[in-house]
Amino acid sequence: MNYSEYINMNVDDKFNYFMETRFPTNRTPKYWVNWQKVIDNTESYELMLNTMNYLVGKKDIKQKTKELFESQPYLIATIPILLACRDLDLDILTYGTDHKLNSYNLNFSLPNKDISAYIDFMEDSGLLSFLQNNVTRSLVDYVFGVEVGLDSNARKNRGGTENENILEQNLKLVVNHNPHCEYDTQATAKSIKEKWNIEVPEALDDKRKGGRRYDGVIYNSKTNKLVVIETNFYGGGGSKLKAVSGEFSEMYGQYLKDSPNIDFIWISDGPGWDTAKNPMWEAFNVIPNIINLNMVNQGFISDIVNL
Repeated sequence: MNYSEYINMNVDDKFNYFMETRFPTNRTPKYWVNWQKVIDNTESYELMLNTMNYLVGKKDIKQKTKELFESQPYLIATIPILLACRDLDLDILTYGTDHKLNSYNLNFSLPNKDISAYIDFMEDSGLLSFLQNNVTRSLVDYVFGVEVGLDSNARKNRGGTENENILEQNLKLVVNHNPHCEYDTQATAKSIKEKWNIEVPEALDDKRKGGRRYDGVIYNSKTNKLVVIETNFYGGGGSKLKAVSGEFSEMYGQYLKDSPNIDFIWISDGPGWDTAKNPMWEAFNVIPNIINLNMVNQGFISDIVNL
């Protein structure tokens, strides 16, 4: 299937081809762990953690912790990461002796309480017991594992940028094979005007300071044409799929469709569209260039840019 064949299909056939050729995932191997971030974060604590190793296995650990913190109070900053927490300022809820709720604050970067308050927190949280009875390796190794676990929380954000990374790689390919083309990512109407003197009409959005940022744009100096590109991937369903279909349909239909020298591509993919077929089909009736990653593989971006 080439772009010419695809664009000349009727809406139903285009939609069916789109649905039948989607990828099940956009997760590249680098999606799982950002190892450099893990290494850098661990190294930032390494010297302090090596000092904290002194406490491992100590029988009188509460007293030894007090002595260590009194001589080197900056080590208090290691407590949160040993509890798999990045925050250095914590509000803590407790039950008082009268069984009523109380709260207090601990700042671990600039200690705001007596050292005993931090040690009591370590005891109440189970950290002292862990250091005394359960640590079998260096705390540096332990925190390295903690950092890997914490980094997994960032996967959702990485999933959101995977398609943007894929898009940029493909824009580079187009430019490498077409010297008359240039590309940009996260471009605004203002930056496009300054760079290529093309006016991109914008849908006003108070939530977007500085104007909408398009995932990618590519400019063909031979044709003086700009292609605006948005990309996303949905692994699961939800109301957002319907919302984004309406958003891009409105953006194209009201602002880009009749703009001279401007074309629009929406690259979307993923099994999530199985739960939102109607909104996507409706978008196909408005936006001519809705493609998936398989079509990107087939060179559709280059074909559209060189029309």
